[in-house]
Amino acid sequence: MLQKPLKLRDSEDYPFSEADILENISEAIIILDADWAITYMNSHAEKISRKKRQKTIGKNFFHIFPEIKDPTYKKFFRKVLKTRQTDTIEGFYEPQDMWLTIKIFPVQSGGVGVAFQENTLRKRIEVIAASQSEALSLALKGASLEEVLNVLVLAVEKQTGHKATASILLLSDDGKHLLHGAAPNLSNSYCEAIDGMEIGENIGSCGTAVHRGEFVIAEDISIDIKWNNFRELALKNNLASCWSMPIFSTQNKSVLGTFAVYYPEVRSPAETDKHIVEVLSQTAAILIEREKENKARMLAEEAVNLSTKKFSKQRRLYETVLSNTPDLVYIFDLEGRFTYVNKALLKMWGRTWEESVGKTCFELGYEPWHAEMHMREIEQVIKTKKPIRGDVPFTGMHGRRIYDYIFMPVLGEDGEVEAIAGTTRDVTERRKAEEAAQKSEERQRLALEASHSFGIWDWDIKNDVFTADERFGALFNLSPEEAKEGVKLEQVAQYIHENDFKRVLDVIKEKLQTGGHYKEEYRVRQKDGTIKWVSVRGNIQLDENGEAVRFPGVGVDITLERNAIEALREADQKKDEFLATLTHELRNPLAPMRNALYVIKSNSANAEAQTHAHELIERQISQIVRLIDDLMDVSRITRGKIRISKDIVDIQKAITDAVETVQLLIEERNHELILNFPDNPVFVEGDLVRLAQIFSNLINNAAKYTEQKGEIEVNIRQFGRVVEIEIIDNGIGIAKEKLPFIFDMFSQFEDPLNRSQGVLGIGLTLVEKLVELHGGSVDVESKGINEGTKFTVSLPVSVAQNADTPDSLCKVPNFTQQKIKVLVVDDNKDAAQTMGWLMEALGCEAQTAFDGKSAIKLALSYLPDLVLLDIGLPEMNGYEVCETMKKIPELKNTVFAAQTGWGQPEHKKRSKEAGFDHHLVKPVEMAALEAILNKINL
Repeated sequence: MLQKPLKLRDSEDYPFSEADILENISEAIIILDADWAITYMNSHAEKISRKKRQKTIGKNFFHIFPEIKDPTYKKFFRKVLKTRQTDTIEGFYEPQDMWLTIKIFPVQSGGVGVAFQENTLRKRIEVIAASQSEALSLALKGASLEEVLNVLVLAVEKQTGHKATASILLLSDDGKHLLHGAAPNLSNSYCEAIDGMEIGENIGSCGTAVHRGEFVIAEDISIDIKWNNFRELALKNNLASCWSMPIFSTQNKSVLGTFAVYYPEVRSPAETDKHIVEVLSQTAAILIEREKENKARMLAEEAVNLSTKKFSKQRRLYETVLSNTPDLVYIFDLEGRFTYVNKALLKMWGRTWEESVGKTCFELGYEPWHAEMHMREIEQVIKTKKPIRGDVPFTGMHGRRIYDYIFMPVLGEDGEVEAIAGTTRDVTERRKAEEAAQKSEERQRLALEASHSFGIWDWDIKNDVFTADERFGALFNLSPEEAKEGVKLEQVAQYIHENDFKRVLDVIKEKLQTGGHYKEEYRVRQKDGTIKWVSVRGNIQLDENGEAVRFPGVGVDITLERNAIEALREADQKKDEFLATLTHELRNPLAPMRNALYVIKSNSANAEAQTHAHELIERQISQIVRLIDDLMDVSRITRGKIRISKDIVDIQKAITDAVETVQLLIEERNHELILNFPDNPVFVEGDLVRLAQIFSNLINNAAKYTEQKGEIEVNIRQFGRVVEIEIIDNGIGIAKEKLPFIFDMFSQFEDPLNRSQGVLGIGLTLVEKLVELHGGSVDVESKGINEGTKFTVSLPVSVAQNADTPDSLCKVPNFTQQKIKVLVVDDNKDAAQTMGWLMEALGCEAQTAFDGKSAIKLALSYLPDLVLLDIGLPEMNGYEVCETMKKIPELKNTVFAAQTGWGQPEHKKRSKEAGFDHHLVKPVEMAALEAILNKINL
């Protein structure tokens, strides 16, 4: 044992110990005495061997490293010990799966030193290169495919120190089985058992690898499900683990077979093993494809020999056909010269073969424009490699005729055009027939347009027999036989839509008395339940006694026209509703904002009121910004201008951000919000801001359309590669018939006057479009009115504002007259409270109510002088509240003023009809409000 460092030179000259030097050289060093006991081990040796020197010093080298107890190594060590000559050997070190270069050298103490370095990479490169060279050499010498592939298999086994066994299986021609390719060291019984194995999921490592097209590992065959059918066979052959790599074609990446490696112990593949098999798999692919190409070439040569025998016969047949066909057949060279023409073309030209072949169209007497056109077409075919077709008049031996022709490219082996083949057919008679048919159809079309008729009908009134042509009869669900032979009018009339039936019958009865022209439009119900619109015109004929005897007429199906008109009307109505709602929703925030500004400017408002006023302005500005942002987002999405960033986003973070956005509304309405999040985060690829926007819109809707103290639940559930986010409420629900249109632009499903929450009909459209931009979908469920609603967003899983202070504020007047009692009624609490503050700032008394019923109850005790009443209230709208209060005797002197965002003429008219004395449009003008207060003070 080395107790003290050996001195190489005098320490005065070289102040470094032998141990210092050995610790810092790049090689791993172990020193043994003559009895093979370890006397020294440096740190590099510890690292490679993974053995601590404290536990090895003084112990027998071959006991510490049993992996090197092979007689070859001992013989090698004894040789150096005896001859005292340094020698080198290479060996595979199994515990580390590495190749080592081992140098044995004598030391002064009488023992030997062992210096070793890892050379795994070089060794494996040598193995790969040597095996590739040998395999390709054998292939060129004509060796069988199995002999060639054996070289690659043995190379894999060698680089693992012959610890592993390898094999190659080949894909069968039908692509459904794996066949024996090479396995020199697997038992014959094992190879025979797996030869012809099927391909599929969990059918061995190889069958599964081909099925999936990917690398497959079975670390423990005894428990791996993929080996259920082959487990006993594998274990019997001492195969404990296996991994298989597909062999991909170098040409089209299709699977050609598998390269498998087996180990006698349970383990996973080392990256170096995987790499060498991947490289040799590419070599195997080249050899397999070469074998396939050789077989294909042999088959092709056989086919060519067979084709050559048939060619002469076929050529004679073709010549016979081409020479006797009435079509004109010819071939051009690349300069536009004829190299072949059949007899029919020579006859049409009135020329011989010798006079024609080798000449261009121009040289054969074609009109210049005609010859130039064909030359341009030939050049186009050569350039594009695509056929060209046309028709042209030509004067030949048969007179002036119309010919239809086609030029086809003839491609050589290099893919380039080497000639142009053409055929021409005389279509003069067909063209004349087509033109005649076209003229006839045009005349018929003009006649139908002139008469505006769809079908013809006739009612024999005396005998009650209704006949019609087939088209008109089909419109009333009559068979061709019924329409021709006639039916009673009752059978026809039964299909007139129930909403039109009485009107149509009343008109017919009137015309039966007076005679004359009849013109009506009505709906007809089809047997399949669909509805068609028909426009009919007729003339009731009277006899000499003035009695109706006959009623002939024509009719046209105008379903498409009526549907188009209805669609335009509906779109126009939606547009008007949207614009009215937008005006209302933009005015609503302005009213409390203006009131708050007056409060801020008022000298009589206390500090708390002014603070509330500032907060209110901030909230209402946020509401306006949100409305405008939604409008802009919908516009951008519609025009394809919106951009979605692609980040990895925790879906829980997006929902948390959304909840923060609508938290105030949830608290204001006293809702219970339940968030059910999974234990582990779920990530999606998308835009955090836009995802939060999706969920804030949906949660905001749930809060708006759920009564006070409602329940809103948000669930996140992952199903494989999809995450579903559910937003569930127990609110007002959605009528089933309106569910299919819930995501349509401007869709609004409430009476605008009763829509206290205010919607533009774009929020859900925006949600759907943003979800689709994230590669997901959104669905809605509701059992009906008052049954709540559930929105489900499905997405693919991925592996404070400061409001500006206006430059100028309206000056607030202060009334010093007798205090006026004012009742402010508005479901918008901000609007109601700020209007109340404003009334107090103007010297009035003010009370507020937030719905119709509580307003009526408060009015009975408060007896206000003025009621400022919002129209869009829940349950009872403002018109209904005004009508009810007007009937209360104690309020006969009370002045009623509507304050609303609805300012269209029809709204003002209805206000007057309901009993309102004034109609104020939000935001209320101070001049109008002052005028009302002054009038009350008089």
